[in-house]
Amino acid sequence: MMATSTLHNISRSMGCAMMMTGDKTSIVWLIVGELTVHFFVKIVRGDFLFFVPIEGLLGYMASFLWHLTTKIIGDFRSVSSHT
Repeated sequence: MMATSTLHNISRSMGCAMMMTGDKTSIVWLIVGELTVHFFVKIVRGDFLFFVPIEGLLGYMASFLWHLTTKIIGDFRSVSSHT
């Protein structure tokens, strides 16, 4: 499992690096697209609001920041923190 995670991280980092050398806007579209799909799936599954009981707009903003942070850390550090 550790080898698979390491290879995935290397391939993802190399892919992003190669994509940036060709066209810098394509890497932005890739990351924005992945985040959009991630948030869409969270909303459809009813799993968007996270574990801290904050209601209203503040709860949605905190959940957005939480999911954004864990998604980026999980994708680029080969840590399985996708919740």
